[in-house]
Amino acid sequence: MSYGYTGKILRINLSEQISSEEKLGDKFYRKYFGGSCLGAYFILKELNPLTDPFSSENMLIFSTSPITGIECPGTAMHNVITKSPLTNLIAESTTPGYFGPMIKKAGFDAIIIKGKASEPVYLLIENSNITIIKAGTLWGKTTSFTYDYLKNRHGREGSIATIGPAGENLVRYASIVNDNLFLSSRCGTGAVMGSKNLKAIFIKGSNDIAVFDNKSLKKLSAYFKKNFLDNPLNKAQYGPAGNAGYLKKMSDEGMLSAKNAHFTHFKYSSDIDGFSLIENQKTDNINCFNCPGGCKKNISGFKNKGLNTCFGLIELESLSSSVYNLLIREPEAALKIWELICDYGLDGTSLGITLGFAIECFENGLITGKDTGGINLKWGGYNAIIELIHLIANKKGIGEILSQGTRLASENIKGSREFAMHVKGLEIPSHDPRTKQMLGLGYAVSPIGPYYTVVEHDTDFDFKANQLFMDKVAPLTVYERLDAESLPDQKVRMLYLLQPAFSMMDALCSCIFAFSPVRFFDFSHLVSIVSAATGWESSLFELFKLGEKRIGMYKLFGQKVGIDAKDDILPERFFAPIENGPKKGLKINKKEFIDARDLYYRIAGFNKDGSLSYSKILELDLAEFIK
Repeated sequence: MSYGYTGKILRINLSEQISSEEKLGDKFYRKYFGGSCLGAYFILKELNPLTDPFSSENMLIFSTSPITGIECPGTAMHNVITKSPLTNLIAESTTPGYFGPMIKKAGFDAIIIKGKASEPVYLLIENSNITIIKAGTLWGKTTSFTYDYLKNRHGREGSIATIGPAGENLVRYASIVNDNLFLSSRCGTGAVMGSKNLKAIFIKGSNDIAVFDNKSLKKLSAYFKKNFLDNPLNKAQYGPAGNAGYLKKMSDEGMLSAKNAHFTHFKYSSDIDGFSLIENQKTDNINCFNCPGGCKKNISGFKNKGLNTCFGLIELESLSSSVYNLLIREPEAALKIWELICDYGLDGTSLGITLGFAIECFENGLITGKDTGGINLKWGGYNAIIELIHLIANKKGIGEILSQGTRLASENIKGSREFAMHVKGLEIPSHDPRTKQMLGLGYAVSPIGPYYTVVEHDTDFDFKANQLFMDKVAPLTVYERLDAESLPDQKVRMLYLLQPAFSMMDALCSCIFAFSPVRFFDFSHLVSIVSAATGWESSLFELFKLGEKRIGMYKLFGQKVGIDAKDDILPERFFAPIENGPKKGLKINKKEFIDARDLYYRIAGFNKDGSLSYSKILELDLAEFIK
């Protein structure tokens, strides 16, 4: 008997309107576990790397791991894997909530969708009963409308993943919105879903998830529930403003990019900080499946006329990129922008960086009022920014160019490439790489593009960091504190050791707000949870190598589409000084950065061009993917 996983994959071909089940053996799960490695496996095995992401041949994979949905906090995640229309690399969007556990309870470890429906449809999955239903009346509707419609039609039980107009219109950074609250936001997964004429998936599962040692899992769960607020970061996340409450502090410390990375400080950040947004209002915590962490905040009681509050409080990544970055100081505008991000189904990070790109283009005369339809773009001009979001989501006017993301937009707007803040086509999160230089190197070498969880941030291990965090990473042989604003050889070593730690959590679908190197559950807890769920005698070594395997699988795909060392670099702006705030004058030394990148290649066992060496491929047991 298998434990933790079901052993079954659900395959759906929308072109042929058929579904089937595929069984995978125990050996497969021990080798790849699940999550992002499971998704990457099928992409590498079955997808031509040169396939157009919007082709019917592209695959859209919703994957879980052996710990998804078990009775333990931090295990509610699933991954969405496809070929990204932004980067042409493998896309990964790790997502909390209820959808992943419901996949497992329906009896599957993953759902693999191919083909394209001849007209808009949605999927109804009730355990092993699969129905493809026409969705013409839902096409063009927002995510919240679609959610309410499907719940009213099919009942309150179950979980819903849906796209909005942005996904239908193939905005390259469209997201998938789950149950109104949880976004599969990065890399354009929603656009791929739209390209398949797939509006939504409603999944209901009623099966138990078999685990090897439920008694141990219950004990670990009780331990977390009783003590997790002792961790300072878990306590802050649990607070009334969630991670949006970090904004002012990070701005005051010069940590967040603003004004399209010219600044790392905004003097009015206190006006849009999470605590300001909820001032004189009440928030309630929203939990993921089997977790008391309370990271999401319900704001349905807010007294903002005309505002759709079903999506909860705005989160730090969208707040910093789509509000703070644009120098917007009005709280009402912040909440409205979040509503549009969720209802249209957009990635708040890519959207905000693209909007900053557009404002800088306008400011420098590269686009004019004639191009924008009379919209006067300026920093802090939230009414114009909201108008522009509508144009982007509907691909109208200048919105059609901006819907492509900054890389393609900069190729269409002459002289604008220096304003495009991306790596490999994926927009850079607002955590500024000049102030966290290990993170910056992580942005550059990440095989799927930059995201804020590519590695734990430098500031958690600098000379101001809590000793608790240093104690937690000691099992990885990270013992020494290092300055966040520099990139010496020892910092490169730290990246090599910490990058697989986050990577293995993506492969395991474990939540970084429960399990990361600085949150409550430490590495020994993660090993115990995997062993209790599966019955395997696992170890930190095995999970670390799983994290390396995930990176290696993504790199193999990147190599097949032509990615090499020339692509592992940051935009030139980050090699120039920060222009204002407490970190004014700080920059990354480009030669030192390139030397650090090349040292990272050598430590990791890569070739000089950043590709996987044959010896590394053998070490990671990935030889089946090369000819």
